[in-house]
Amino acid sequence: MDNDLLAEVLDRHKGKIELYLYLGRANWDKLIKTIRSQEQAQSPGFADEQIWTFLIGCGYALCGEAGIRKLTKILTGSDQIKPLRPGIWFEVLPLPPRQGEGKTSIDLALGTISRRKMTKGGIQLDDSGRTWVCFCEMKYNSDISSGTTHDSQRNQLLRVIENALCFQNSGSYTDEVFVTLVTPGVFRYAKVKSRLYQYKYEEYKNNPTRIISDLQECSLVHKVQTIWRYPTDIVRRIEKLSLNWVTYEELLTHLPCPEETFHSEIFSNLRRFWEYYG
Repeated sequence: MDNDLLAEVLDRHKGKIELYLYLGRANWDKLIKTIRSQEQAQSPGFADEQIWTFLIGCGYALCGEAGIRKLTKILTGSDQIKPLRPGIWFEVLPLPPRQGEGKTSIDLALGTISRRKMTKGGIQLDDSGRTWVCFCEMKYNSDISSGTTHDSQRNQLLRVIENALCFQNSGSYTDEVFVTLVTPGVFRYAKVKSRLYQYKYEEYKNNPTRIISDLQECSLVHKVQTIWRYPTDIVRRIEKLSLNWVTYEELLTHLPCPEETFHSEIFSNLRRFWEYYG
């Protein structure tokens, strides 16, 4: 590894990175500390999905709007309308769709999104023009949760899907909804299934009506507030949903290479970190 640690390079250019990467409830200093500790230990097989997700966000944010366009195409499968405020949203919190259920932390999000005022990491739909959103569930070696505190039948992938379908701004919902599962390729293309998300993704992808039946089995009631309402047409909204599955390898090996000198410095260090520890 280069003597100039990736953690140090990222720290030097924090201001430039955060022009396009919004850290919701995550803490920059803690993330950098974890990266620095890994570089000092020089131990291969690094499996921290939060850090890999953060580095993906940094890598694509380096190229500004061009990087966001490329990341969008990989995660959704096609080009999307440019948001009014293009950005990469890391560990953010949409309002929960169920009573008694805490906010779901979305690992990575893209789309027509804006901050909810007076919150730490809260987001809402930016409903200016045609809208779309992509919520990503990132899993490195871990599996999705098979239940929540108040409902043992409610799996984590279903929670993310429901949050995406219900994503809104005062009752105005997204025109297009993408939910993308991101895992290592070994699980994406495995002949033998060892993870719950492998089964649920296949089930939901092949038969979207299973999403509705699973949602209907949830014991928690819909949240209905003055300015936030559960969709009355949730069955029709499934038609807006596109499920995708990409891999960490795809995202990290296709990082856009920026031309600017300071960007290239971060890019080269990030690529070396991935090649050595990934």
